[in-house]
Amino acid sequence: MKTMLFGYILLVMTILAGNDSAAQKPYRGAEYRTIGTMTYGRFEVRMRSAGVSGMLSSFFTYYDPASPWNEIDIENMGRYTNEVQYNTIVPTQADNHVQRQPVLFDPHAGFHTYAIEWTPAYVAWHIDGDEVYRQTGAHIGLLTKAQKLMMNIWQPSSVDWAGSFSAAQLPAYAYYDWVKYYRYTPGSNDDFTLEWSDDFSTFDTGRWQKATHTWDGNNAQFVTENAVVKDGYLILCLTSNTTSGFTGTVPTGDMQAPFPVGAWGYDSTIVVRFSEPVDPMTAQTASNYFGGTGITYKSASLRADGRTVDVAVSGMDLSSPFILFTQNVKDLATPANAMGLKFFRVVMPLTFPVRIDVGGAGVGGFLPDSSWTVTKQYGAVGGSAVTIPAGTAIGNATEPAMTRSTLRGISGYKVRVPNGRYKVTMFFVEDRYTAVDKRVFRGYIEGQQAFPDLDLFKSAGVLNQQVTVEAAGIVVSDNMLDVTFTASVDSTTLSGLLIEREGGAVGVNEEPQVHDELSFSIYPNPTNASAVFTVTQSVSGPASLAVYDQLGRTVSSIDLGNLEPGHHEFVWAAQSLASGVYYCRFSGPAGALVRRALIMK
Repeated sequence: MKTMLFGYILLVMTILAGNDSAAQKPYRGAEYRTIGTMTYGRFEVRMRSAGVSGMLSSFFTYYDPASPWNEIDIENMGRYTNEVQYNTIVPTQADNHVQRQPVLFDPHAGFHTYAIEWTPAYVAWHIDGDEVYRQTGAHIGLLTKAQKLMMNIWQPSSVDWAGSFSAAQLPAYAYYDWVKYYRYTPGSNDDFTLEWSDDFSTFDTGRWQKATHTWDGNNAQFVTENAVVKDGYLILCLTSNTTSGFTGTVPTGDMQAPFPVGAWGYDSTIVVRFSEPVDPMTAQTASNYFGGTGITYKSASLRADGRTVDVAVSGMDLSSPFILFTQNVKDLATPANAMGLKFFRVVMPLTFPVRIDVGGAGVGGFLPDSSWTVTKQYGAVGGSAVTIPAGTAIGNATEPAMTRSTLRGISGYKVRVPNGRYKVTMFFVEDRYTAVDKRVFRGYIEGQQAFPDLDLFKSAGVLNQQVTVEAAGIVVSDNMLDVTFTASVDSTTLSGLLIEREGGAVGVNEEPQVHDELSFSIYPNPTNASAVFTVTQSVSGPASLAVYDQLGRTVSSIDLGNLEPGHHEFVWAAQSLASGVYYCRFSGPAGALVRRALIMK
């Protein structure tokens, strides 16, 4: 129905401000839009939509005028309390791709952070920091027009799509706390760099404008009075055609309890991820977790991200999935919201060795490729799939069928694994260039460089020949094996992954060199300005601290000299660093430890 509706709108959309047909609209709505345009990037908002059937609140990008049509949508329909709708619209309406995304919360009951990532290869949607849906089809290549960022509230005439509507429900309000735009910068800061943000402390007339139009199929006329900037919020109003503006009170408080978004079993640990940062005391109460036959829940530990809990158990059979029950976990709101009884299926670990047909459907015992979202066991971040024709021979190929597919422009790969030591083999094929210095890129695993600048054609000597790179002794301490790539010339590529376990399990946040006499931690984490590195060691000797960005570059270092036994604290000044993930390494006489630090500004 929505495809038909938008196709109709595209044909008849007109500017009606100030004419008779505008005056006949039964309701007044609002639209807030940027003056400038953007091509690619990450668009982020913290919003609370209006929970009224028959209308919607949105956050989207749009090419103005819509010829050819380019649009990427987040639409919260007031009729649904458990879903968000996504869409990409391109010149042919046959390429209109609507996704009704189920969510575990009511988007109208509280504020949530939503994001759109738009790149030449994919469009991805995020909720509260986690990717939940991605489109990578051929239609993404038609999203090339510079677009404005927009938010609006309106009442569609399509009852099938929007649901029934009653004017008795007015006024209705959608609240926007802030908006951020990150420009698309491949190979840096997860491919996106913050360009600007707006906390709606004022109406920035240099960046935004308030719309005064409508269209057939929209029962609301947009008026400037219904886009209100008040108390640090943008408030979009849907009112009758005789009233305008905001007459309510901004609901700034958090009224939603946390809930689990995923649970994964690893060796003797269940990892539970919550929808938001949670109260340490209730999150670390082992009795708040139960379920499964013969499983004993021994303890719980909250990770530095504030929303992931490691639950230590015994008696767990990794071959038998089960339902985990959680309750009584509170958030950090004042007053706190306590979670009622919730349940989630525990996902069991992949079988080793793990073989992934990157870019392909899965051949020869390799798993099919997958795009990463928070609920997946594994998946690619970025990249577009390319298949080498079946008649083309792949030289030097230990896995010829698997290396026939590849992901060009890939940023990285994530695989959920038990904590421990691993050997990772990466498979590459140069399927495009027939000369050196045409494609050069680097690879990192768990923040450490796996290979320096790699020129595939130079390494292989010919086109369509397999190149493999092995990295052994990789330590995973957060149940996530992170492989990342960055291009020096042209683009990255990856055809396959082979992941093998080495030795036994390793405890959370441990490195191979860890001994009982050494510990290293960071607080607070995340941080926005500075943090304290805490080191405890029982032996004396030369020591140092170093901080690396995701490209492996050293961004700060401290020579600690000869460090005595005992407890030591060092201040890390991070004011000059951009938001993102950093790897902090302590080296001393008892060994070395690496910790991840998150800077959020």
